Order: sequence, then C-alpha cells, then structure tokens
Amino acid sequence: MKKLLTVILAVTLGAACLVAEGLKVEGKWQLALDTPHGAMQGSLTFQQDGGKLTGTCEVPHVGAMPLTGKLDDKKISITMEVPDNQMKFTMNGTVDGNKMSGTTEFGNWSATRQ
Repeated sequence: MKKLLTVILAVTLGAACLVAEGLKVEGKWQLALDTPHGAMQGSLTFQQDGGKLTGTCEVPHVGAMPLTGKLDDKKISITMEVPDNQMKFTMNGTVDGNKMSGTTEFGNWSATRQ
C-alpha cells in the first residue's frame, strides 16, 4: 500500500510539473490589437514568476508601456498603463502554445511568440 501511494504521488507531482512547464509565456510576442483608432501592431515582452507577469507592451504612437498580469491555467490577464493618460488598459484571453488571444473593451487581440 505504501509503495502504491508513493507511485501515485510521484505520478501526480510529475504531471503537475509538466503542466506548469507548458504555461511559460516569458519572452517576446508579436501583438495585433483592435483600438479605437483602428488595428495596431506591436510587441509584448514578458518576465514570469509562476503565475505573475511583468514586462512591457510597445506600440507605435504610444511607445513602451509597463504591464502587469497573471496567468492562471490557460487564462491570461494583462493590464498596461498608458503613458500621460493615467489610464489602465486590460486584455483578457487564453494561451494556446505559441499563440494567445482574447478581448479588450475595444475589440479583439492576439499575439504570437517570436
């Protein structure tokens, strides 16, 4: 019985590690974003500490914006601070391998890992 519990625990912990490995978004992503001014391209750069995200979003005419976010299973939430506007902008979506996509208050967004 003790041996069986050890095997079950090892398999469970191994599976948990594999799932956690698949949730890495750290690095640079190419961004496509709907805005009130039309479609916009840019980049997202993430640093990741477990489910906590930090980094920058860079888009033309705005520049680099600091971002924070969280990753929970395949769900991602990213909040950016728009410079000079003292406004926050949030994108919610899902991660699927090297792609992520979702919605904002202005429309849709998507990103592909570079």
